[in-house]
Amino acid sequence: MTVAFKTTKWVLNLATKLIKADLRVHNLEVLRDDMSVLYVVNHFTRLETLLLPYVFNKHTGKEVWSMAAADLFTGRIGKYLRTMGTVSTKDPDRDKVIVNSLLRGIHPWIIFPEGQMIKDKKVIDPAGTFSVYNRGSRRPPHRGAAVLALRAEIYRHHMRCLRDEGREGELSRAQERFNIESTEDVLAKRTVIVPVNITYFPIRGRDNALLKLARSFSKELSDRAMEELSVEGTILSKDTDIDITVGEPIDVLGFLDQPKYAALLDCAEELDDMESDTESMFSAAADELMQRYMGEIYRLTRINYDHIFATIIRYQGSKPFTERRYRNRIYLCVHELKKQGTHRLHSLLKDTHQNIIYEDPSPKFHDFMKLCLKEKLIRFDGHQYVRIRNSEKPDVEFHTIRALKTTTVIANECEPLVGFRELVQKISDAPRKDLSLRIRKIFYERDYEIFEDDYETYRSEDSRHMDVGKPFLMVPDNYKAGIVLMHGYLAAPLEVRALAQHLFDKGYAVYGARLRGHGTAPEDLAQTHWEEWHESMNRGYVIIKTLTDQIILGGFSTGGCLALYGAGLKQEKLQAVFSINAPMKLQKLAARFAPTAVSMNSLLKKFLLGKTEWDFVGNSPENAHINYRRNPLAGVRELSQLMEAMEKQLGNIVVPTLIIQGSKDPIVHPSSGPDIFEKVGTPHKELTIFERERHGIVNRGGADDVFNRVTYFLEWARRVRPDISMEAPEAVADPEPVFLKETPDSA
Repeated sequence: MTVAFKTTKWVLNLATKLIKADLRVHNLEVLRDDMSVLYVVNHFTRLETLLLPYVFNKHTGKEVWSMAAADLFTGRIGKYLRTMGTVSTKDPDRDKVIVNSLLRGIHPWIIFPEGQMIKDKKVIDPAGTFSVYNRGSRRPPHRGAAVLALRAEIYRHHMRCLRDEGREGELSRAQERFNIESTEDVLAKRTVIVPVNITYFPIRGRDNALLKLARSFSKELSDRAMEELSVEGTILSKDTDIDITVGEPIDVLGFLDQPKYAALLDCAEELDDMESDTESMFSAAADELMQRYMGEIYRLTRINYDHIFATIIRYQGSKPFTERRYRNRIYLCVHELKKQGTHRLHSLLKDTHQNIIYEDPSPKFHDFMKLCLKEKLIRFDGHQYVRIRNSEKPDVEFHTIRALKTTTVIANECEPLVGFRELVQKISDAPRKDLSLRIRKIFYERDYEIFEDDYETYRSEDSRHMDVGKPFLMVPDNYKAGIVLMHGYLAAPLEVRALAQHLFDKGYAVYGARLRGHGTAPEDLAQTHWEEWHESMNRGYVIIKTLTDQIILGGFSTGGCLALYGAGLKQEKLQAVFSINAPMKLQKLAARFAPTAVSMNSLLKKFLLGKTEWDFVGNSPENAHINYRRNPLAGVRELSQLMEAMEKQLGNIVVPTLIIQGSKDPIVHPSSGPDIFEKVGTPHKELTIFERERHGIVNRGGADDVFNRVTYFLEWARRVRPDISMEAPEAVADPEPVFLKETPDSA
């Protein structure tokens, strides 16, 4: 390894520790020792020319060489680049040096076939072929990488033939031409072109440390310098993900084995003439190979939220969209992409794509919305976003487009992805009613599938009948609003079925959610985290919001806790929230020590290598046909964590809120109701205390009083917040599809 490369490696190693971006390298396992590698990479920032050689060296242990623009090879910088193994694009010996290296397999090479930074990321022309902007016009990408790879493999084949045929004199001359001492190393290798894609998320032009530093040295930076520093400086920040994805190697000999190109393997002595002839078989092979690796480079693009969002807006047309409508379409795009499995997705999409439709705080979503408004791609009109005509026209200079037309650049990046644009456009154009039906079906079936899987996995003698635990949907022919209704700890949806029936009779659509871990067996609950209960609520939220924009969260006990927590997150997206005997503090002192007991259990299991007797405690429920008879201590710990999370969100609640508390609740401390009421942020709040000595006041005697209080409150809330439309008004009256409609008596 050269001294210069060692020094640069050390400097870059130090520099990468200062880079805050999350750098991920994917699929390096495709590389093999017998490969002479020529990496072909998309080019968006100056960072890549320095970073990629270091990254590949770090992960493969091989010193990586590259080409650089000829105007850099002056003075000390030029001398330094040469010692680094960097070759000028105008070096007369360039091809010989690279082919020699590929034959010997000593150094992998990096080439940017686009030939320059592609700041607009526009690489596909209307005819569907690859072309890039260059000095006022568009041209095809350079085919130099294809030419070099073809040359190397044709020469390798030529040497193999000379050796096999015993033509020692000609073989010696061939070795001398490329300064090769032994053909054995050459013939043990094979030339491969390895497509590589770099995807940045998000791409933004913002003030950053690098730009501030540059301003301190020069008060009059050019527009181009400002653009490059604002974009590339931001890319290095902690808020950026850099995904470097290595594609499947293209075996050049395998490419040449096609019948139409096989004759090239015997043309080693004629390559110079064939390369200069644009009509030759060699030129045709180079063009085809270039198109192939360009397609592979962009096929490796990791699709992220911005790609989907920017493409939806591109095809929005004159239809106004609401935030909810954007979210629904983004979700469906990800759902379909995951189902297809043909595209690479950013980790945020793969792991948390449901979050976009749950409508909890989404900083990345709102950041992109602000960007679209700033770049005047859309405007806000009432409660809807309207596409501004001709907003994507390239009215800015190429070298400032990344900072001034970022949304256009992002949409351009995913144009080469086969099928992506068509999928997004189809979902963007689909009628709202059709999308609502699709989303409802996805989440309704998913909720049932989760319950059935959990029930089958944990079913035991402690399990109740499946009808006790399964979620339910009740939709009247005409409904005022929709309610997500949640049960309590150790219980199941049947616990709130009577309240749901009352609300249904009063004209509300109701989804009785099953909190994960409930309605199956205590062992299931012992393995469940409170965040999964919140996820259960959110699935119900999605189902209800496909019916109406007037959404209410409500629940009993732990379900009330979740309703209040959700209201703090969703804020103005709701019409109201109510809770009944939601805990802020529990009566039993033992509950406070549950987290400590769980930790003690974990410690004992490590030493005793098995279960302890402290995993569960007995429970004497009011509703023995519903509730578990054993209470997992791990579940109590999760409940405590939910209570803490709820308390932090109470001040963020902005919608009408009803708090109901039993005066002598033996489970939840009666002070919980007043304490919650005091902390709720909205002035539109009510506290009702019922004289009750039971916790389960939503069943048996006196439950009707509680139910009537809830419906009275909901009528009042409708007057306080008469219109919170997140969609066009006609969506509210969207009829319930037959496949989900249930009678009041059905499960």
